[in-house]
Amino acid sequence: MHATPSPVRYPRSGPTSSSAGKAPDWGIPGPSARQPIAKPIVADPNLEFARRLQETFNSEDRQLLSQKEGLLRTAQRQYHCGICMDDFPEDDAVHIDGCGHDICRDCTRGHVCSKIEEHRFPVLCPVCTADHENRNPSTISRLLVELLGVSEKQYETWVEMEMAQYSVLVNCRKCQQSAFVDKQDLEASDETRCPVLGCDHVWCKKCQQSIDANGPKHSCDGSAELDHLMKEQGWRYCPSCKTPIQKQAGCNHMSCIAPGCNTHFCYGCGVTINRTAIPQEIQAGKSAHFRNCRLH
Repeated sequence: MHATPSPVRYPRSGPTSSSAGKAPDWGIPGPSARQPIAKPIVADPNLEFARRLQETFNSEDRQLLSQKEGLLRTAQRQYHCGICMDDFPEDDAVHIDGCGHDICRDCTRGHVCSKIEEHRFPVLCPVCTADHENRNPSTISRLLVELLGVSEKQYETWVEMEMAQYSVLVNCRKCQQSAFVDKQDLEASDETRCPVLGCDHVWCKKCQQSIDANGPKHSCDGSAELDHLMKEQGWRYCPSCKTPIQKQAGCNHMSCIAPGCNTHFCYGCGVTINRTAIPQEIQAGKSAHFRNCRLH
């Protein structure tokens, strides 16, 4: 017996009861389920260049701002020079110790150099000296002069003037050499002794005459030396006019030869006999004196 073939079934084209109104599922997604296709983005070279420029600008701006803040933190204050009346940064200021005045370098150097040329010492602060009510002006130190940068010759002059406060340069005409001596010691004596080792020259500060260290006491008019000589020789002064008189020979009656003196004295004891030009009075005085003079 032959089998009857099963009938071929085809899907219905119409909706079923459970899927009525729905589209048939053919395995293909619908329009609502489809994803958009992303297209590749091509970079714009102009935009990239602009972006890099902006980054560079921002970086430089940050650096400039940082530098500005640093400069503001370290910015120098200005000061007003009381001499030239200009304003300068603090680095250009010269600070005077004592009074605390700040003066510009050029004004200070000009003031110091002018005083050196005039050989005036000590050099006072110019601001202090301008104040006539200031009775205690400050002085400029050697260290400050060194920092000002004066010439070598000017600096040597400064040192000499500075040393002159405490010492004096002595020039000896015998040994032809010079040396500094203590100022107080020199002022305390009427004589100057050469400080050079091996030179024994001594001279008078007033008359500049040489003095024999082993000789008599010095006097500028020579009176001390004459006194010493007269004592050595046994000579006498006229008791009235002090004229030196030397007896050559004869008795001890001496008559002063100075015009108008007319003094008669004893050469032995130095006592005045009388003062007269009348012979009788002279003779009477002689007789009276020599009767009692022990040195006659």
